[in-house]
Amino acid sequence: MRYLALIVLGMCCLGAQASDALPGGIERMPADPVADAPARLIFSRDNNAPNACDVELYVNQQVVAKLGPGERTSLDLPSGELSVAVAMSPDGYCAGRGPDVAQSVLLLPGETRQFAVMVEPEQVFLAPMID
Repeated sequence: MRYLALIVLGMCCLGAQASDALPGGIERMPADPVADAPARLIFSRDNNAPNACDVELYVNQQVVAKLGPGERTSLDLPSGELSVAVAMSPDGYCAGRGPDVAQSVLLLPGETRQFAVMVEPEQVFLAPMID
């Protein structure tokens, strides 16, 4: 009698699992990211900079934005490997000379990364922010 009860219980469990099946065309796993989906880079600068000079943001050696103290910007960019850098703006008394060192960033489709623009008396650089 016990064996019969175990068999009935097992069949009920199998029937319950069969009812969990998804309708046709729907997958349980999330779909892979779209290959050409843009990625996003967010750059922010705090108000505690030692000077009021603007900084320039470079992506692949091209100026893409200028940030003053307390400003931030968001850039939608193609996924893949990009070169990012920051430098003091050459405008005004700051007279920056362009970026010294660029960082390589590998962006996945749909990914968002954040960087803090760090301005110190003798240098400016990017620091990745961790969520």
